[in-house]
Amino acid sequence: MSAWVRLLLGGDRRIGERNVWWNIAGSGIYALTSMLLGALVTRVLGADSGGIFFFAFSTFGQQMFIAAYFGMRPLQITDAAGQETFGEYRRFRYFTCAAALLLSFGYAAFMRGTAEAKTVLLWMALYKVLDGFADCFESEFQRQGRLYLAGKSIAFRTLISVLLFTAVLLFSRNLTAACVASVLGLALSVLLFCRLPIRAFPDVRYEVRPGKMADLFRRSGWLFLSAFLDLYIFAASKYAVNRFMTSADNSYYTTIFIPTSVINLMANFVIRPVLTGLSEKRERGEKRAFLLTAARIGALIAALTALGMAAAYLIGIPVLSLLVGSEAGAALLPYRGALVTVILGGGFYALLNLLYYILVILEGQRIIFAVYLAVTAAAWLLSNALVRRCGIDGAAFSYLVEMVILTVLFAAAAAVRIRTDGKLNRVREAEAD
Repeated sequence: MSAWVRLLLGGDRRIGERNVWWNIAGSGIYALTSMLLGALVTRVLGADSGGIFFFAFSTFGQQMFIAAYFGMRPLQITDAAGQETFGEYRRFRYFTCAAALLLSFGYAAFMRGTAEAKTVLLWMALYKVLDGFADCFESEFQRQGRLYLAGKSIAFRTLISVLLFTAVLLFSRNLTAACVASVLGLALSVLLFCRLPIRAFPDVRYEVRPGKMADLFRRSGWLFLSAFLDLYIFAASKYAVNRFMTSADNSYYTTIFIPTSVINLMANFVIRPVLTGLSEKRERGEKRAFLLTAARIGALIAALTALGMAAAYLIGIPVLSLLVGSEAGAALLPYRGALVTVILGGGFYALLNLLYYILVILEGQRIIFAVYLAVTAAAWLLSNALVRRCGIDGAAFSYLVEMVILTVLFAAAAAVRIRTDGKLNRVREAEAD
């Protein structure tokens, strides 16, 4: 086991470069497999099984990931001062993961659907809960300056679970068996890539002090509620299409929504490596460096979004047709404009994620929640109205407008916090004295 850990750690040379490239590899593999699994199930088992899997994995499963995650990663990776120990963060995840599993069983007990649908839902919920538990270790790797270990963990545990899923699906043609195989593979991967490597860091503290669970709940509660509302706002147009249009229309819109995952993937490439550094700049009162770093990341997101829109306009529909088949691909032809619109909305979503993390670093959790709460009602009304009037094109436009509104509000909130933050303005105030 010690040899295995040494292999994963790989020494202390060129850590910065490894952090960047392994973060890219891990995020890329995770995003691509998440996009392709549903298409694989649809191709192998048909649209009905594909629909069951899409809902279990991408919709309900993602909600359970949020319940297990509970907004903790931003707090943990930006905890440069070590206010809480790893043991306390891990203990808190035990509670949130258990709560997510209880919610999953409760939902399955009352949901309408076949026995297979309920079984697949529970297995995929367990998969996502394990994902949320692994995130606690990966966040600690990043807090320790070893983001590359988090990237390795995400990359290899995703590959192992997905390869097992694919092999069992192709061999057995049984969706439930494939889901079970993926969960077992993920559980083994969490042991190999998370639990064992964390022991290599002598500075990691495991003690759990009295009252810390309540403190973490108070600090993360606003982030959890914000993440829950964020997921609804992000998917409000999908819910509206599902409510007012046919199942086929829902499938087409979900398909053109796939490239937004690429935008979010690209954003993770450039955002995650700098978060700890941004937090440290705030602690040192380096306001100019803080703002310059944030501006550079925003410019990169804008450039990547522009490239994504150009690619979507030129080759987007043909590429999506390769995923869903020629028949569905032909049905997508009228929606090239909607595809480009959705990708632009994805760019704004990536930008607001950067602003979200900046507000977390500046301890603006309540402001984040207030913004999400205000936009949730608007998203429901806008999505319903535009989908009923303009169909899929209206859904795409409503998504774009909602993302623009969120970005503007987050930018305004961040500007206020930056101007008034005591730590960032400490140097300026000292010079004035």
